[in-house]
Amino acid sequence: MNELFLLLQPYLQSTDTDDACLLIADENLIDIPFASFGSAVQVLSNRFDITHQAHLAHCNCLFNDFDFRVFPSGSFKRVVYRVSKEKPVAHHIINNSLRLLTDDGELILLGAKNEGIKTYASKAAVYFNSRATVAKHGNNYLATICKDATSTINLEKRLLPLKTPYESLAPVITCDGNQLYSKPGLFGWNKVDRGSALLARHLGDFFTGFATPPETLLDLGCGYGYLSLMAARTRADNSLKITASDNCAAAIIACRKNFSAFNINGEVIADDCASGITKTFDALLCNPPFHQGFKTDSRLTEKFIKSAARHLKHSGRALFVVNQFVPLEKLAQSIFSHREKLVEGDGFKLVVLSNN
Repeated sequence: MNELFLLLQPYLQSTDTDDACLLIADENLIDIPFASFGSAVQVLSNRFDITHQAHLAHCNCLFNDFDFRVFPSGSFKRVVYRVSKEKPVAHHIINNSLRLLTDDGELILLGAKNEGIKTYASKAAVYFNSRATVAKHGNNYLATICKDATSTINLEKRLLPLKTPYESLAPVITCDGNQLYSKPGLFGWNKVDRGSALLARHLGDFFTGFATPPETLLDLGCGYGYLSLMAARTRADNSLKITASDNCAAAIIACRKNFSAFNINGEVIADDCASGITKTFDALLCNPPFHQGFKTDSRLTEKFIKSAARHLKHSGRALFVVNQFVPLEKLAQSIFSHREKLVEGDGFKLVVLSNN
């Protein structure tokens, strides 16, 4: 079980509707015991896999990009939040928590010292016009900030800063005269990932390796859709049918915007490593994550390799980009009969996987 989660668990036992609790669950709360929650607990997650786990445990859970407008003001006695990796996400959630709480409600924040938890607790206390009660548990801190009658006075002046509203889509690059958009809430949201850029430069070499040009492609872990766009640009007739899939709600929003803006032939699907997609594809592109929240998790790479094997046709080929230290070829050895390193440099490597 997630060790930090053990500190939150006592706050998630209520069965009294007058003691309703909202748990904010991002990638830091994967594989937690949802079945142990009280019936008065509502979960909101921006992760498809977490939402699926919660539903399997018959826990009330919504999947969206932390859009709190779905809840009326004063809906919860308690908001529980293990702080996120990205500051814009944390600020957005703290800013919205005040409205969601009843007049005597409390915000529970949890995180490690090196994750900025003490700063978040201090800022949340200023926003609530209150004090933060902070308890130290080893390297971790649990903070409680209470809402009172003064919390809503001039609160607009105390909002935690965001460069742009969290919901806003922002242009990243210009391509073919159109803007490619992204947003906070997804990994590397305000740049073109160097690994993805390397993969894009070698798409021609990858497609040349097919006996006949691929007709279908899966962008596995699509982010805001950069690789989908780069693949679509290789076909002047827009004939490549692309399916893009990601686990993150923010990625789905941005990718759908870009598919529409660039008239990409295909669809964007929210899913956990394409587990619910039954179709198989001629080609697959993947820049897999190797971090789960604040921690490196080598199991992620293997999960994406196995998904690639399930989603490729017998004659299909996959192109992965990973950091040079990730043992992709070794991890794929028992799954793919052919593993070819296409290029290596600048801290990354491109590996083609196939079974033909």
